[in-house]
Amino acid sequence: MKQVILLVVSVFFIHMAWGQNVIPDSLANYEGKTVTVCGKVADTYVTKSEKKITHLNFDHPYPNQSFSVTIFSADLPHFSYVPSEFLKGKNVCVTGKVKIYGGKPEIVISSESQLKVE
Repeated sequence: MKQVILLVVSVFFIHMAWGQNVIPDSLANYEGKTVTVCGKVADTYVTKSEKKITHLNFDHPYPNQSFSVTIFSADLPHFSYVPSEFLKGKNVCVTGKVKIYGGKPEIVISSESQLKVE
């Protein structure tokens, strides 16, 4: 019985740590909140500037993406793969704080632990 209770409590806290699950179309309503959202990485783009910012555009290619995930070059060492290459075309869940950038929802992430490839 103790193992069952421990399992239930563990699952609850893991779920809470991942944030609230939302659908991409409603993501803008969660600005400033930490959520988990899933979708397909439709296209990726790495800026040509010195800072090499990675953009993952979900569900539709830019500029019609439902939301974007941004990874700054300083955070790329926290990934065991190149996000712009490995994640393109994959179904991914991402957890992070929602902000609005250029009129679209965006989540800035800093480590691979914020992503889950389905």
